[in-house]
Amino acid sequence: MRIIDFIEKDVENANETKRASVIMRSFSLVMCIYFLIQGICLAVCGQWAGMGVSLLCLVGYVVAFGYTYRNRTKTAMRYTFLSTIIWVLLFVVLFGWDCGAQHFLFALLILFIAVSHESTRRKILAAAFLCMVRLILYQYTGHFEPLIFLNRIAISIMQLINTVSIFTALSVIVILFCQDSLSMEKKLVAYNERLRETSMRDPLTKLYNRRAMVEYMNELVAGGAWFNIAIGDIDFFKKVNDTYGHEAGDAVLVHIAGLLASYMEQKGRVCRWGGEEFLLVFEDMNGEKAKQELEKIRNLVSQQKIGYKGQTISVTMTFGLDEYSSHHPIDVTINSADQKLYMGKSQGRNRVIF
Repeated sequence: MRIIDFIEKDVENANETKRASVIMRSFSLVMCIYFLIQGICLAVCGQWAGMGVSLLCLVGYVVAFGYTYRNRTKTAMRYTFLSTIIWVLLFVVLFGWDCGAQHFLFALLILFIAVSHESTRRKILAAAFLCMVRLILYQYTGHFEPLIFLNRIAISIMQLINTVSIFTALSVIVILFCQDSLSMEKKLVAYNERLRETSMRDPLTKLYNRRAMVEYMNELVAGGAWFNIAIGDIDFFKKVNDTYGHEAGDAVLVHIAGLLASYMEQKGRVCRWGGEEFLLVFEDMNGEKAKQELEKIRNLVSQQKIGYKGQTISVTMTFGLDEYSSHHPIDVTINSADQKLYMGKSQGRNRVIF
């Protein structure tokens, strides 16, 4: 775990990303292991010149690895790009096409695309350049013999090491790049969902707001659902504000909102319709059943003792209720419930009118 934490250490430079540094470190580490193993194998085969080149490359990648911890990931990328090309050229000239070093140009291209913040145009130019280098090396080896001839065993060992190392390097680059991209995508989706949820909530009571409730009712209508609409109003709410202050009024709203939200969890949905008004939607029940539920809510509200700065505040609510009919728009049902609400207020408040 300590090794993983060390490789995944974040950068302090605001102009560089952790992803680029982690990919560079991982690639450099793979290449360090590659050159170490290759140097040992070449030494065993008696190829001291090849071993010397491998050790020099090992040192080079150790330097590139260290650059990423000095907030110089971009420098490490440029250094790696140039040094890898020089190493590939040198190895192919020394040992010929069969040494397989040229295949690392593919890994270098993927690394450059994944890590570099260069423009798309420059990345395309880099791809064209690496393609040209590979073609030139192919043509060169077709006309010139390698400076050092490796026996069949040495060639087989180098091909084995190269194949494993290239596939490992490519896998590390692609996996780390995709992991970061997927992680960012998940964060973006979650962030957008939070934004959407926030835009649909009343900031004070945390209930759904009017817009969210209208969308919800439209979905019910589109699905052919059967529901009832009730509008409830806190009686004499202005008196609460005038007597105890607006902060006390907010405390009452929050308390009542919590009560309504808890009660409506399995019965439908509630929103803050505006001011001290709440709109409730009762799903899959007729008007009489919805009225019985509202009577229970009305009684619960009247029994509440809302504490605020050592004082106890009690309130009541009046409700107007109407059944939705597919023969009329939702607005007609809402207006009908609203009219019944005011009818209840005119009759003395603290009641349900259906």
